Amino acid sequence: MEPTTAAVIVLFILVALLMAAGAGLYRRVKELELATFSGVGVKLAQESLSIGRPGATTIVAKINRRCPLCEEVVAAIAKVAPDLPDSVGFTVVSDDPGFDKQLPENVQLINDPQVWRSINVPYTPALLVVDEQGVIVYTTPAGSGDVVADLAKRAVARKEVSL
Repeated sequence: MEPTTAAVIVLFILVALLMAAGAGLYRRVKELELATFSGVGVKLAQESLSIGRPGATTIVAKINRRCPLCEEVVAAIAKVAPDLPDSVGFTVVSDDPGFDKQLPENVQLINDPQVWRSINVPYTPALLVVDEQGVIVYTTPAGSGDVVADLAKRAVARKEVSL
C-alpha cells in the first residue's frame, strides 16, 4: 500500500471519528438545553384559575397518573403540608380527572389536564415555587419525597427572610 493511500484512509477514519464525536456533543447540548429550561419568570395564572393563596408562596407539584415516583411525592406532600405556615402553601396539579389520593385540607388540588399541560417543564414529577404574584421563581424535578421536604424548608426560609 502506498503511503498516500494509507494517509487518506487514516484521515478518513479521523474525520469520521470527529463527526461522530461532534454529533454526540450536539445531542448532549440539546439535552442540556431541554433540561435547563425551567420556565422561571413565567406567570403561572390563568384568568379563571387561582393557584395558591393570595400573598403566599406556593409550591406546585405537577404529577402524572402514569408516574411511579408521583405516589412518593404525593405521600411526602401529605406529610409535609400540615406543618407549613400560612405563608407557604402546596398545590397539586394532576392530569387525572379521577385523582383520588388523600391530601390535607391546606393542599389545593387541580386535576385538570389543560392546566397540567400549561405547566411547561420538561419533567414529571416537577416542583415549582410560585411567588405571591403568580410568577415561577424556581423549578426542579421531584425525584423523591426528600426533594419535597427540602424544597418546602427552603420555601419557608425564603418567605421568612422576605418578611
